[in-house]
Amino acid sequence: MQLEVLAYFAILNLAVGLGSPLGIAGIPITYFLKDRLHLSPVQLAVFLAVVSIPVCAGFAFGFIRDRWRNANWGDRQYLFVCALAAAAGYLWLATSTTDYYKLLSIVLIIVCVYVMIFASAQALMTGVAQAHGMTGRLSVVFSFGYFTPAVISALAGGWLVAHASVRGTFLIAAATTLVIVMQAFWRLEAATEFERSLTPYENGFAAIRRLIRHRPLWPAAAIYFLWNFGPGWGTPMFYHLTEHVRISSELFGTFTALQSLFFLPTSLLYGFLCTRAPLSRLLWWGTIVAILQGPIMFLAMGPTSTIVVAILYGLFGGFATAAYIDLIMRSCPKGLEGTAMMVANTSMFAIAGSAGNLLGSWIYSSGGFASAVIITTLATALIVPLLAAVPAHLTSTRDGERIDAA
Repeated sequence: MQLEVLAYFAILNLAVGLGSPLGIAGIPITYFLKDRLHLSPVQLAVFLAVVSIPVCAGFAFGFIRDRWRNANWGDRQYLFVCALAAAAGYLWLATSTTDYYKLLSIVLIIVCVYVMIFASAQALMTGVAQAHGMTGRLSVVFSFGYFTPAVISALAGGWLVAHASVRGTFLIAAATTLVIVMQAFWRLEAATEFERSLTPYENGFAAIRRLIRHRPLWPAAAIYFLWNFGPGWGTPMFYHLTEHVRISSELFGTFTALQSLFFLPTSLLYGFLCTRAPLSRLLWWGTIVAILQGPIMFLAMGPTSTIVVAILYGLFGGFATAAYIDLIMRSCPKGLEGTAMMVANTSMFAIAGSAGNLLGSWIYSSGGFASAVIITTLATALIVPLLAAVPAHLTSTRDGERIDAA
């Protein structure tokens, strides 16, 4: 059963990562806005900010998932309906004339339905992981579902811009989305068992109160916020590497792809160690190494050293990311997996990323790149005292041992 569970969520996470507007269509959409619609940098930033609103409000989609599910289909109802809607949106873009407002509105709709898909997929994976003691191994699957599409999208996106029309890109995104539609008909036994074990219906206010009072969730959410709060990354790093280190645009694309690619080896290492050591120990190991991720940026002084930094960045971050996702899965209250995962994972990721990028851009303009990197490093170091606030019963077991998530 465990192999089937791993395969099911590996396929689902890969399809979601590649099919979303931030996946394989992300770079072509950006170039379409810049080169075909002639948007200025500010106008492009506004477009990206608007379509990111549903991601920041991801907890609302998780709450919808937790409150309303079909008795027979469960989470598969959202996978089917929302993926079908997203594929239809891509097909509409591919077969009609597109202007700015049409692209904005349809991409916004596609992002909304994909956030709903993501909420359902995360909730289902969390419930199965808790029930079968697989939070560690499925956190690795989650990491692969994020970083592998990031690598493929970074490499394929540029190729698509040069060799395919934007309409062809939308058709590819639609075909990828249809994989999710087909997966909705895969009745995973472990998922069916999870659906049957859900708690009786409770009203919305009671559910919100239970979520707020579920103490284990909030240290995990704060840790994930600090981990993704990187004023030294994003825009400051882009300007530092391209204007001061003076690397080419092609090398920067390679740098971005390698960053994601080298998260994977240490994520796999986590999958090996999580069944042999308790989560508490892995959290400490991962955090200590993760603190070093910021200072290595100072080593980027030329093309070769920039590639080395990209590799080290990924290697230093993969283990910690898997450990923090493992902790979030263990911290979710039963019956509210969708809301909790979207609060602690998706919303924290989006808010921390946007806030860090805005603050980092201001710091970079006024105090330089070094100041932005120092604040990034301090933010990661603040995770250390937060580890003491994590309930010991959630982290004292190895993957494969049952957890009392209540």
